[in-house]
Amino acid sequence: MKKSYAEDPFYKRWTKSKWILLLSTIMLLGYSCAVFAVAIGYMTHSIIFLFLFLNAILVSLAGGLLGVISALIGLVGIFRENRLWLSIYALLLWPVFALYVSVGYIAFRRSKNHLRARIKDEWIHSYTREQRLVVQRQLKCCGYQDPNWYGAYDLRCFPLTNLPGCHHKYSVYEEKLLSTCTTAAFSLVPFQLLVMVAALLCSNHVDGMLRSGRPGLKSFKEEKEN
Repeated sequence: MKKSYAEDPFYKRWTKSKWILLLSTIMLLGYSCAVFAVAIGYMTHSIIFLFLFLNAILVSLAGGLLGVISALIGLVGIFRENRLWLSIYALLLWPVFALYVSVGYIAFRRSKNHLRARIKDEWIHSYTREQRLVVQRQLKCCGYQDPNWYGAYDLRCFPLTNLPGCHHKYSVYEEKLLSTCTTAAFSLVPFQLLVMVAALLCSNHVDGMLRSGRPGLKSFKEEKEN
């Protein structure tokens, strides 16, 4: 005897909308965890990045954390077939999108706004001795244009050292870093848009019902058979 609709295995009972929601939510969870992990990694292993791009790191952390929370809420809504949870999930996707775009905008704006002149001005007027030492030690250089030009002296950096100035190394390092950050942030935009569209179009059809909260509910399958 053929099984009834309620006795079918779950992969047959699940609607296409539910599968699309599940896959898109898992994708969101995956790249949000990656963003959060990368931001934590830069905070703990790259001191230069930390004091140069603290705003971008904080925004990345917020975006990754909110993305993970949103994905978990979405998964709960999917497995419980709860439209309220899915509505909250769809709503949270918008600030996640805004945070990811903000990271790309921050990096892009800095990279296109007279970067080398800005680095020179910051080295002279903004950086403390400790910050200059961090740059010099990580990039193995001394001073800005040469050791005698606003150098932070220590055992490796002194007026007669053979180390080059930090101008070129620092500019190239920051240009590559900003380019990578911009590319990574904006490359997430189409995936985030795909997740948002899936949430908007599929959340109301997660259980195959025409409406929710009313007696005599019929699934799309039952309505088609009638």
